[in-house]
This record gives sequence, C-alpha cells and structure tokens, in this order.
Amino acid sequence: MKKIQLLIILFIVGIAVGFAISASEAIKQKAPTFEDAIAIIKKYEGLSGPSHWPFVGYGHKVMPGEKFTRGKRLTEKEADALARADYAKLCAKYREFGADSLLLAALAYNCGPGVVAKSSVLSKLKAGNRDIEASYIAHSRYRGKQLSQLKRRRQEELAVLFVKDPTSLQETFDTEGEGTEIIEEVSEITNLSAPEHTEQKKDSVKHVAQSAI
Repeated sequence: MKKIQLLIILFIVGIAVGFAISASEAIKQKAPTFEDAIAIIKKYEGLSGPSHWPFVGYGHKVMPGEKFTRGKRLTEKEADALARADYAKLCAKYREFGADSLLLAALAYNCGPGVVAKSSVLSKLKAGNRDIEASYIAHSRYRGKQLSQLKRRRQEELAVLFVKDPTSLQETFDTEGEGTEIIEEVSEITNLSAPEHTEQKKDSVKHVAQSAI
C-alpha cells in the first residue's frame, strides 16, 4: 500500500514539474526579426505612386544623385529591396541597442533619425529605462494632433518589435551584419548608390509623426 502511495506521489510531482517547465517555456518570448519590421513598414507606408513624388517605393525620399525617374512607379521587387536597404542602414545606426535597434530603426524610418535623436525613447533606453510605451506612442502626433493611423502603427511596432524584458528572449539577438547583403544588392535593382532615408517624411498621415517627448 505504501509503495502505491509513493508511486502516486511521484507521479503527481512529475506532472507538477512538467507543468512548471512548460509554463516557463511559454513565458519565453521570441525575438523580433528584421522581417517583422519590414512587414509593418510596408503595411503602413504603402507603395508610393507617381503622384507621391519625391517619394518612391515604401516611403523613400528621392535624394540628389539618386537615379529615379519621375512619374515611374517602382515595381514591388524594387520597392521591397529599397525599403530593406533603407531599414538595414537604420538598424546599423542603432546597433549598439541590440534587439531595440529594430524598434528605433522602425521609428526613424517613419519620423527620421533626427526626431529619434531628440526623443525620450532613445534617452530612456540609453539609461536602461524600459518604460518607454507612453513616449513611443507620443510619436503619433502631427501639428499637435494625434492621428489614429500613426497611433495604430506605433502600437503595432511596440507590440511586435519591443521586448520589455530582454532576458525573456528565447534566443540571443545579434545585429552584426544585419542587412549588409541587402544594401549591396539594392544598387543592382534600382541603379543606386547606398540609399539615404529621409530625415523628414512627406506631409501626409501616412508619413509624418514628428512630435517628440
């Protein structure tokens, strides 16, 4: 009888341990990826047409010396490659922030690196303060008014690209070499030198979110 009771106790303990391990694994968060960010960028930027000049592709502002033809819409392949190259350069700019480089680059893609440099989002992350949600969402204002589309974009970027607790990641995030091949390949597709992304986006709901806290 005692043997049976002991076996039952061991069985129950085994189940409890199994549940504990499963729960621990469930808490682990998958690291955000470059592809996650590209999907969000393309979703909210939309593919620019001839009427959006000097913007082409997914929110790329044509800079002096870049060989784009006014009135010609980029193909999806060209626009995708250009967006990846622009975003990869921004990721490299914020590489010191590890996994947070994806979030900062996404914000810079929409608002411009100059806005990010002055933002409390950047200063908080530099200081190790990860309570950035309110500061990040604040970048959904244009001329003092909060725009619903920009707010949704900021919320989605936070939900997908921001890791509140980096120790919860399932894998180590490494930005080393992120996007290098993409930047090299884009010149072949669009006949460009390494593209520069705009400091200031076009005057539209889709592209402007320059208020900073």
